[in-house]
Amino acid sequence: MSGARRELRVWLDDDRERRPAPQGWIHVTTATEAIALLASGRVVELSLDHDLGDREKRGSVADVLDYLARQQEFCGRDLWPRDGITLRTRNRPAQDAIARKIRRHASKVSRVEQRRTADGQTRFAFRRKARR
Repeated sequence: MSGARRELRVWLDDDRERRPAPQGWIHVTTATEAIALLASGRVVELSLDHDLGDREKRGSVADVLDYLARQQEFCGRDLWPRDGITLRTRNRPAQDAIARKIRRHASKVSRVEQRRTADGQTRFAFRRKARR
């Protein structure tokens, strides 16, 4: 695959020092940066830190999910990452709200599977529905 079309794995986290992206991932610190990469159509996996700090400067996970939903509903673009989304937070109410949002929107184009990883993170997988 050419470099211009390579698949991207995006790690959204405001703390580059304590929570750096794994090898092979692109570390972004704002919702706007994550959205710009999603817009390329090349993001195959997304890992999201719930608390990005200053919402005015960095945005929020909700901004990223709202972008995915708008693209799907108004533009017909299914940008939900093929290899899934991992939500990295221990904030249970935030996890639940984000999970509801993901299921509500992504379930229109995919079967959404939600599970816990071995280290307690919430992981979403998307199985595309057959087109009629």
